[in-house]
Amino acid sequence: MVEQAMSTRTLVLIGGSEWMPGCEALDLWWGSRAARKAVTVVTTAAQDGPERAMRRAEGYFSSIGFAADHCRIQTAKDAEDPRLLGVLSQATAIFLCGGDPSAARRVLVGSPAGRLLLDRYREGVPLVGSSAGAMVLAGACLVPSQHFAVQPGLGIVPRVLVVPHWNSAGAEWRRRVHELVDQYEVLAVDELTGVCWDGTSWSVLGAGSACVATSTAELVAGGGIPSPPIE
Repeated sequence: MVEQAMSTRTLVLIGGSEWMPGCEALDLWWGSRAARKAVTVVTTAAQDGPERAMRRAEGYFSSIGFAADHCRIQTAKDAEDPRLLGVLSQATAIFLCGGDPSAARRVLVGSPAGRLLLDRYREGVPLVGSSAGAMVLAGACLVPSQHFAVQPGLGIVPRVLVVPHWNSAGAEWRRRVHELVDQYEVLAVDELTGVCWDGTSWSVLGAGSACVATSTAELVAGGGIPSPPIE
């Protein structure tokens, strides 16, 4: 494993529109906590175009002074491939891109790659997920393509269910959120916005805002809201 520059854990849950103008300060924050200016992009959620997603990532990260390499875990077989697991084992920062949360959880949950993501987070490697990538990192994962069913996620934030794109969420998304607020800590995050764990508390960086939705209010994310990730 690559030794990290900092022992503090770093987790970022982004509400979508990754690798766009407006994300720079957010990405520079977690990037500054990595051992070097390099990120490994996991394109599991980008089932319809992983290479296209990777080209976008390379262009964006190059513009802020980072190298980006591709960990193309698209299938259950990929998620146990020793070569790809080796790429994750050497990563100094890991970014799970957006796309299809159903595919992301189907491939990663319960897999060697999913377990390795947890291990790397615990070792201090910055772990970032955007949209579907953020959804699958949580304890519960909402799957719109399955009539908004809730399925297990990777469990890095065990009590949380992430709802991305909150600033543009339609009526069906919002209706489902309000059905779930008594069962989960529903973390609703705007696009171009990240909820950032620094090992001690949460903060929000980016163009928008984030909240934990309850039956009576929307609690601003930050400090101890939502509950912390696993130890």
